[in-house]
Parts: sequence; structure tokens; C-alpha cells
Amino acid sequence: MACTLDSSYIQNSHPLILEKLKDCGDLSDSQITAIQSLLLSGNTTYGNPLKWNAQTLEQLSILPLYFKSDFWGQFSSDLKNMFLKKFMPFLRNQKTPIQKLRKFFMECNSKVSRVHRAAVCTTGNITAVTIADASFPVGYDSTQFDLCLNITVLQDNLAPITEKVVDTSFQTVILNKLNQIYPSGLNDSVLQLLGPTSRVATIDDISKWKITITDTLSSLMNSNNGNWAPEMSNAVITRYLSVANHTLGTAEINAVGSNICSLDVSVLENITSENLKNANTLDLSSCSIQQKSALYTIGNSSFSRQRSNARTYYQLIRPYLGGAPVQDIQSLSTKNVNMDITTFMNLNPAVIMVLNVSTVQGLLGVNLVDLKLFEKSSVVQSWVAQQYQSDLNTLNIGLVGGKIPPVTSQSTITTVTTSQTNQTTSANTTAQVSGASRFHAGAPFLLLCVGLLTLTHTLHTT
Repeated sequence: MACTLDSSYIQNSHPLILEKLKDCGDLSDSQITAIQSLLLSGNTTYGNPLKWNAQTLEQLSILPLYFKSDFWGQFSSDLKNMFLKKFMPFLRNQKTPIQKLRKFFMECNSKVSRVHRAAVCTTGNITAVTIADASFPVGYDSTQFDLCLNITVLQDNLAPITEKVVDTSFQTVILNKLNQIYPSGLNDSVLQLLGPTSRVATIDDISKWKITITDTLSSLMNSNNGNWAPEMSNAVITRYLSVANHTLGTAEINAVGSNICSLDVSVLENITSENLKNANTLDLSSCSIQQKSALYTIGNSSFSRQRSNARTYYQLIRPYLGGAPVQDIQSLSTKNVNMDITTFMNLNPAVIMVLNVSTVQGLLGVNLVDLKLFEKSSVVQSWVAQQYQSDLNTLNIGLVGGKIPPVTSQSTITTVTTSQTNQTTSANTTAQVSGASRFHAGAPFLLLCVGLLTLTHTLHTT
């Protein structure tokens, strides 16, 4: 609960709230501002910040990872360096994402970056001993890092340097120096040691790289080093595939992982069903519908022998169902596969829109109730709006927002026929009543005529 508290609540809380916040996986900027204000007030168990030492900062656990430059400006470089000797290894052991490490370094080192430096190395030449220090490269700005890093030292210590340097401006310095050393392009041995520095490369840089083995491709695609922009990962993989006899085999598919979504459909279509079958499960969430469709076609062929066991087949084909056509999804609805809601939500939206209520019920099976949990999502809302509410009611999960059935044409015909029948009956009744009335009105006249005829006949007879 503490991790969701707003900044005003944190700032006005008992200082013990800090102990709860140490367990949070992430904190917002406003929360951090409130935490800093609380700490800098001196009214916490940590006392006056002016009297803090490295041990005090260590007692704050993970919180310093989020502190801003104005907070770090309260402390001397010596104190920060002492603290970072333990904190940086701690962060790396915790597998802290590279984005967070980069932001932390920039905030902690920002005061140095604002100081004007001469065009010579004044901070101290970078040596193997300097690099081995756990706080390296704190204390350098990008200009001094460039001036103080000798090319020979970089070559001899490339792995530890690229492991510790997370600031993009520093990484650019490293890559520029490497390009000076290898003007025709970086080779496998160098590329495998680039780590996060690879992410600052340009398309032009990548076009010269010599990626000749899958180990290099795997190293470059390692997500622990940060995410690639789609066009950049495309360039890296394409560079590997440009080498004679290189294809997207099982090892390559495993190496690129979710970056497979950066490739053109024409490239994906060359993957064999056997290679895809033997590869690790892929995350295709960033793929386009066209890419998912291409991979589904291959996957469907890969697992064709498992079709006799519907549940086994479903588990194998599940990652690729986002590219499945509507008829295949409808077929699955009769196989008792109990599709999870995440897979359902990742189906082609156009396919979802044409599924009727009974088909969706058959697909989700025991997971049908989860549809209610996601009723606010755009996909579910759009699907619900396409269904008749009376059909949705049969699911008994409380979904609302469906269509109301219109008045049918049969009802209209019945109404019109009934009306016409009533009108005809009414007309006949009226006619009969009218005739009877006319008969009764002429009766006296008829009797008079009969009487006169009788009298005339009598007189003639006599």
C-alpha cells in the first residue's frame, strides 16, 4: 500500500514510512521529491544530512537509486565515491535495468557535468586501477572521460569499461574511439564486449560491423544491455544475415528473441517450420498483424503432428495465435482448450469482432469469467457492442453494453394482418347490421301491400 501513496501523504507522514518505501519496485518523481524533502528536513532516524556518511546512505537501501541531482548536491565527491564503491556493485547484483542505472549515474554525477573543464585531462588519467574502482566513472564528465581515456587502455580494458559505463555521452566516446581503432568496422571479438555501448551505434556504424557468428548476434541482442529501436535491431540482424549461408535457424531465432518483430515479412517467411518448432517461445507482442500472420502460418505447419491432442497443440501454437485466421480460432472453440484471457486479448482484433458469443464462450471455457475483468478494455468493449445483449446475458458474467434486438419483420406482418382482419370483420358486421336495419324499416309497407292484394282478390271473387 505504501508504494501507491501520493507525495503529500508521504511528506506529512511519520518518518517510518521511509522503511516501507524501501520495498517498492519503483517510485514516481513526485514520490521521490517527497522522500527527499522528508530526509533533508533532518526529522528522521537518519538525522541531519550534513552529518551523514557513506554508511548512512547505505542504510537507505534502494532509495538512493531514485534521488535527484539537487539531493546529491548536498554531499561531497569523496562521500559519494565512498558510497558508490558498495552501491554500484549492489545495483548490478540486483540486475537493475540499464535505464535506471543510466538515470542514477546522470543525477549523481550531474554536478561534475556542469563544471567547465579545460581541453586537457585534469580529473586524472584513466588506468586499469581507476577502472577497477567500483565507483568508476563517477567524477568524470563526458569531456574529461574522453580526454583522460587512452586508446590503449580502452582496448586492454574494454569489458570492464563497457560494463560500468552507462551514460550515453560516455558510451559515444567509447564507440568513437573504437571506430578510430577499427576504421573498417568492429569485429566479433570487439562486438561481443560492447554491452550497453552497442545501443548508441548508428546505422552507418552497424553497416560496417563484422557479425559472423551467432555468439556475437546473441551478445548484441541481449536485452539486459537495453532495448534496440526496431530499425536498429533490423540493421544488426540483417547485417548478420548478409553473411553467406547465414539464415534464421533455431539458434538465431533464440538469439534475436522478441527483436524478430523488427524484421520484414519477406525475411520471416524464410524461416523453416523445423527451426521454429525447435526454438524457444517467442514474445510477438510488438509484431504487426502481417508479421504475426506469417509466423502463425509457419508455426501451424511446425506443430501439425500434435493436432490430434488439442490441448498440446494449443499450448504450442498459442504464442502465434495473434496471426491466426478466424476459421482456425472458431475451430479451437470446439476443442475445450480453455484459452487464457491474455491470449484472447492478443488475437487479431478483426478476428475477435466476428466471433459470436457461443464461440467466445467455447474458447475461454473456465476462463470466461476473466472477460468481465477486462470489460473496460477497448477490445472487449468493441466486441460487446457487436453482440446482442440477450446473447451476452446467457454468459451469466454481467457483461452489458450489447445491442437491443430490433422489431422483427414477422412481428410487423402479424400486426398488419391482425389489423386487416379486424377491419374486415368490422366491415362485415357493419354491413349485416345495416341490412337488418333496412329490413325492419320496410316491414309496415310490406304488410300494407299484402293486405291490399288480399282485399282486391276477395272483391273480384264476389
